[in-house]
Amino acid sequence: MSELNQPLYQMIYNYLIENIKSGKYTDGDRVPSEKELAEEFGVSRITSKKALEMLAENGYIKRMPGKGSFVVGNVEREAGTGINSSSTRIRPLLIGVVISDFDVSYGAGLLSGIEKEATENGCFIIPRRSCGRQDCEEQAIEDLLDMGVDGILVMPVHGENYNHKILKMVLDKFPFVLIDRYLKGIGVSFVGSDNVAASKKACDYLLDIGHKNISFLSPPYVDTSTIEDRIEGFIKSHSEHGMIIDESIWLTDLTCTMPGKNSQENILSDIEKIKLLLENNKQITCLFAAEYNIALLAMEAIKSLGLKVPHDVSVLCFDGPKNYIGEYFFTHIRQREEEMGATAVKLLLKQMLEKEEPGIKKFLDTDLVIGASTKENK
Repeated sequence: MSELNQPLYQMIYNYLIENIKSGKYTDGDRVPSEKELAEEFGVSRITSKKALEMLAENGYIKRMPGKGSFVVGNVEREAGTGINSSSTRIRPLLIGVVISDFDVSYGAGLLSGIEKEATENGCFIIPRRSCGRQDCEEQAIEDLLDMGVDGILVMPVHGENYNHKILKMVLDKFPFVLIDRYLKGIGVSFVGSDNVAASKKACDYLLDIGHKNISFLSPPYVDTSTIEDRIEGFIKSHSEHGMIIDESIWLTDLTCTMPGKNSQENILSDIEKIKLLLENNKQITCLFAAEYNIALLAMEAIKSLGLKVPHDVSVLCFDGPKNYIGEYFFTHIRQREEEMGATAVKLLLKQMLEKEEPGIKKFLDTDLVIGASTKENK
């Protein structure tokens, strides 16, 4: 492995070895601390900690809690001992990543955040797509475990039952972190958006600009933490505004965005459901789509009725890509994908390198982006 391609912790390790062999640090000398090395090399303390741990494992230093790390003298070491020798080369940490998909509306930024943080910590990622199917998710996890990855990041698939491969990792205490969707009742680490606060933020905006009859559109939400949280935020916003919710104008049985359900027949069926909803409920002024692809269905339904967005009906959703000139059409909740990915890697490294117990949950803030799909209703 060339020096330029070395993981950062390996470069720090080699730097310290060279200084020990050259006599800069001799028997009993204190070597730089995790913090000092992190500042000198511009890396995280997790990275510098790993380099020092490997020095200790190979007998070059002794780590003394509260005092520091000190060079060990008169230690017989086999010829070639060190990270660059072929017999003791330590490979970079491998992180498996299993997510439903990644595109410009959601997923690409998440993967970018994961890759960037992993690279900065000398790790390599192996991404796999589950395509929203639990059988694909299980196979991906099994394949990654067979490859010998050191930890896994998983965006769990929606489903009535938990993936038994995930449950087995819990029992085996294998390092992994859930992204975007959490599983209730299981003590695993998780990082995702605060969907309750995000949905409330979006609904507050709609109510504040005068919309009183807002329809909530989503797939079936039973046992789906993300959608359940978005509904909770929607309800909370109405409650705080003193507004009564009319669930009769909700549509929560749209299926074509669900795994394996995106047939042309289901797409047309869902569009027809939204059309009928609007035809039978003229009081609706805004459609609140729980997902970006559902917002696209809503757009098609509105268009087919000879109506316009936002002149006749406003549309708001979660996530949404920029157009070709860099602007957003949909008013939407923008999730902080790169931060989410980076945070997930940090939580995983703490499990892998510091043996931190799982169970930490991080809920990230979101941003409301005002696009061209909503207008005041006053």
